[in-house]
Amino acid sequence: MKLTFHYLAILNLLDGLLSFLGLNLSLMQEANPIMNELYTIHPFLFLTVKATFSIVLYLFIIYNKIPTKLWFKSLTYLASTLYTATLFLHVAWIYQAFN
Repeated sequence: MKLTFHYLAILNLLDGLLSFLGLNLSLMQEANPIMNELYTIHPFLFLTVKATFSIVLYLFIIYNKIPTKLWFKSLTYLASTLYTATLFLHVAWIYQAFN
């Protein structure tokens, strides 16, 4: 599970940076209404919240407090899968915009 938390933390940061780039260049729209509102308030707030999520994941790792229940593991793997798909979409949109 530690590896999955590392993976999620990195994906979250990459998602934040690619979303920021895509939104800033008007290449995409933020689908998450909460994150969209944060970006609307201030892009730095958007990036700060994304970074904070990754820091929280690393705190779970550092303090060895990663939950081990089956439902939590399943949710973590689902989040990893969805985040991976989202990252590929962002890369595709940005790539397509520059070609």
